[in-house]
Amino acid sequence: MQGTLFDLDSPNFSRLHIFKNKTELGAIYQTIDWVALDNLLPKKKTKVGSPSILPPRGYFGLMFLKHYLKLSDEKLLERLNTDWAIQMFCGIQLCDNQMVRDNAFVSNARTYLAKHIDLGVLQQTLIANWKQEIPDKQVVLMDATCYESYIRFPTDVKLLWESCQWLWEKQIPTLCQTYRIKLPRSKFKDQKTKYISYSKLRKKSYRKTRSRQNALLKLLDKGIEAYQSLLNQTQAKGLSMVDAETFKTIKLVYQQQKQRYLHPQAKIPNRIVSLYKPYLRP
Repeated sequence: MQGTLFDLDSPNFSRLHIFKNKTELGAIYQTIDWVALDNLLPKKKTKVGSPSILPPRGYFGLMFLKHYLKLSDEKLLERLNTDWAIQMFCGIQLCDNQMVRDNAFVSNARTYLAKHIDLGVLQQTLIANWKQEIPDKQVVLMDATCYESYIRFPTDVKLLWESCQWLWEKQIPTLCQTYRIKLPRSKFKDQKTKYISYSKLRKKSYRKTRSRQNALLKLLDKGIEAYQSLLNQTQAKGLSMVDAETFKTIKLVYQQQKQRYLHPQAKIPNRIVSLYKPYLRP
């Protein structure tokens, strides 16, 4: 008689049999090389911290199910807590009274994969297992997708003010305080008062808008020069990659907005409309 991991009357055994032989998810599960995917994730070197609910393959399974079932993070977590087939696909089996209560569970799994997985290597791993089943290997299909992104309504004045704020409120004072350098003089406080008054206007005339643009362009130009001078003095020590990219974006914003101010009717290619999401295009 052949031995089994679970007793034939055990609910685990019957569920596993049904999952692999009677469900579509079970059929898909058996076509994936889970061992190769497990090897893509780093091994835990220490026993510090609580163990993860998901095994390594569970992270991949969770992301597959999100797109396969077309569910939001909240709905997927709800299905994971109530559907034993979903749990088996992710390599776990929750107890009757056990639930995953972390609302950011799916988001954290996605962040973990993004941090540790090279998509190129992941694609090669999947293709190596599915190569014999893929028809038309010489055909390449590409998809251009548009998606919504939540940002504030883009205006030139707001964009210029955000750039000035980043320089004169965050970077320049912090850098001067860290290295005990005298703070450069500016009219930032006066411009802040004027900007608040301008933003409260129900009707912003063309003349007032042009006046705000001109003043903020001058303030931004001075801020760029002052910040660059401070970076040169400190040899850019402690400057993170994120701050360096933001500063580079601000320089480009100044060039585009200066051209837009001088030539309002001119079309500017790849015009930036969001300081923190410069890749967006309206």
